[in-house]
Amino acid sequence: MIPFHTVCPEVAVREVRSVAVGGAPNLPAGEYAFVEFYCEDLGCDCRRVFIQVIGRHGQNQVLASINFGWEKESFYRKRMPWDPKAPREVVQGALDPINTQSEHSQGLLELFQQQVLDEPYRMRLKQHERLFHDELRRRRNLSAPPDSPRE
Repeated sequence: MIPFHTVCPEVAVREVRSVAVGGAPNLPAGEYAFVEFYCEDLGCDCRRVFIQVIGRHGQNQVLASINFGWEKESFYRKRMPWDPKAPREVVQGALDPINTQSEHSQGLLELFQQQVLDEPYRMRLKQHERLFHDELRRRRNLSAPPDSPRE
């Protein structure tokens, strides 16, 4: 996974989703950014995003790692038949079990599910994945030696 902002920096700066929270039972007051990562394999059709949540004043500290997919559950069910719970978790957003979490990760997941994840944001993520892959294709085609096959 590669950060969206390293491939499409202008778009990322304009369209990163962040939320200011005045305080909640399981989440301290602050501003939280939802930083997108996408799969760099141009042959992959996972239609998912990996999101790291960082606080404004602790930009190097990952507070939550979230997996999310914008397609219907049936799409992920075909790709993950070994885990009957996984398709629903991906569509709702779920904490990634192998990446960084913090004591606030559950509260940040709830914030993501209840306030961040609306239909315009789903469409934005889908569009960002497309822009990301288009830019990677462009870069790889431009940087390929003249005699090498294109992807």
